[in-house]
Order: sequence, then C-alpha cells, then structure tokens
Amino acid sequence: MTQTLTIPATDHGLIRLFKVTPPAPAELEERTPAALTALFGTDALDATYVDVVDTTQLAGLTLLDYLHQGYDIPAQDAADPAIRNLRGLVVIVMSRAARGQAVTLTLAPGVTHVTTTGDPARLRAPAAPLASKAAEGRLTGSGKPAPSSAAMSGRVATVALLVLFALVALMIWVAS
Repeated sequence: MTQTLTIPATDHGLIRLFKVTPPAPAELEERTPAALTALFGTDALDATYVDVVDTTQLAGLTLLDYLHQGYDIPAQDAADPAIRNLRGLVVIVMSRAARGQAVTLTLAPGVTHVTTTGDPARLRAPAAPLASKAAEGRLTGSGKPAPSSAAMSGRVATVALLVLFALVALMIWVAS
C-alpha cells in the first residue's frame, strides 16, 4: 500500500521526519533531485530544505540533541517517543522545501513518516482583500512633513548666535 502525505501551501515552521530503511537510493546523502524523487515521488521539493541524517554518524549526539540544537525544536517536542527510538537513516523535510506550494509526497516502499514537529507560524495572510473604508484610497502629499516648531526654534537660535558672533567680532576688530 502506497502512503501519501500532503504538505499544504500554507504550511510554515513544521519539520517532518521520515525513516528510510535500507537500501536507500543512490546519492541520497547529496540530496540530488533523482534521489528525492525516488523517495517522495515528486521533484517539487527544494533540496536546500531537506536534510539527510545517519544517526550512527552523529558523533556523540543523539537525534534528539541534533534536532534541538540544529533545528531549535523545543526539548518537550524532541522528547517524543517516536523520535527518541528513531535509529538509522532519517530524512528531515522542512516546510520551506515545498516552496509555498501544496506538494503531495508519495512515499516509496521503505520510507515511513515518523512524525511532524515544530512550531507552526501563527500569522496568516488575509484570505480576501480588506473591505474597509480605511483600506481604500491613495496617499497624497509631498511625502516630506513640515518642520516641527522645535526644529524652527533651533534654526532661529542658530541664526541669532551667528549674528551675535559677527557683532562681537566686529567690535573686537574696531577696538583694536
């Protein structure tokens, strides 16, 4: 039975973990389009946002540590038993791999969706244009506001000081 999984176009901030049982497609660790197509049945994924991890080569880290430090997954999410017991070749697919489009993944035999984790974005763009009077119209004007009264006072004071300086300089010159 073929398993499918759809990443919606509005998906943001989630990470999907897949377990790959050997034999893995050739060039999977390089994340080539052919290898990703062999795993997920689509070439619509951006390989920049796909990570392939062999848990046996994490050099002293557990997969939980790797996800917590590398992907900023909160410790309580990373403590999921499905992740804790995951060993071997793991493929991590971030939401951004779908490039903002709805993508349906058709999982190859030997590929299992383990879990989806992360902190989904809370902000959503409005579905329809704003229907308010405040949202209509155009802004007019020069784009440069008039100087404030404090700015004008500063300019007047500067001119007055320059005039006083000139008068004092003139007095000193005449007196000498």
